[in-house]
Amino acid sequence: MQFLFTIGTLPVCIVLLIARRFKLERSPKGIFYAILNGILAGVGGLALFAAYHTNSNTSLITSATALYPVITVLLAVTVLRERFRSVQVVGLVFAAIAFVIFSL
Repeated sequence: MQFLFTIGTLPVCIVLLIARRFKLERSPKGIFYAILNGILAGVGGLALFAAYHTNSNTSLITSATALYPVITVLLAVTVLRERFRSVQVVGLVFAAIAFVIFSL
């Protein structure tokens, strides 16, 4: 699936390059963050596959790794000083409940 996902992103990349008229990013900060994002995503994928290789409960592993947006939300609250809306709190609670249910 990881291989197919990578191939599936190629048409999107080509369309985005055409839309930008083949102008690439020149900002060193932007390039650094793009490379860092790629490295961390790759390491995260490898960690997920390593966790699957342990013959543990795959539904628990999958649900735990699917909770990564919670970290983004927590960083948005702490770093960017964003505020929660009630719908967002309900979503986080449901995500936590789903994780607990999968762990049973």
